[in-house]
Amino acid sequence: MHSDSPKNSIGRRDLLMILLGVSAQGSVSEGIGGITRLQKLLFLLEQEEHVTPAGEGFTFEPYKAGPYSSKLYDDLEFLENLGLIGKQVAAEGTEEEASEIDFTFEDLIEPEHEKDDPSGPAPDAYEEHRFYLTPTGVQKIQKLLADDTYKPLVASISRIKSRYGQYSLNDLLYHVYTKYPDMTTESEIKEQVLRRRRS
Repeated sequence: MHSDSPKNSIGRRDLLMILLGVSAQGSVSEGIGGITRLQKLLFLLEQEEHVTPAGEGFTFEPYKAGPYSSKLYDDLEFLENLGLIGKQVAAEGTEEEASEIDFTFEDLIEPEHEKDDPSGPAPDAYEEHRFYLTPTGVQKIQKLLADDTYKPLVASISRIKSRYGQYSLNDLLYHVYTKYPDMTTESEIKEQVLRRRRS
């Protein structure tokens, strides 16, 4: 895909806002539950729909829960500080998904030195927060969506959400782990994710 394609001419933060704000049907979404799910949907958007943001992209690399981009944390914090996105403790859905895995994810993911250092990078873990657009954020993406240039991008996001939006977190991880094994080389949960689906 050419770098001047509409799918590649949007910045990381606008892309993130549209991913949070557009549903599988193209209407306004209720957001996305959990940082791990958000990481994997962004990764699948890049891999399967060839959507990469302009400039410095997310640059996924293998990490403790599969494909990971530390830039996502910075972007979420930035957008939250601007009042464009919010986060809230998720309802029982994400809690149930976390309980599907037979181990304590936070202990496994978070290195000992980071537990005592809150300024260290946030681990890619089952954080029980739902990220969503604030009313100001909705207004911003409605302006973006009014521009026909972004229709192919919105169609790509809708396809990814349609394909994977109803997956449990465990099923989403299993799909990513089996389809993109090169992104699981650093994973500390690989055996648990794959074993649960073999049984």
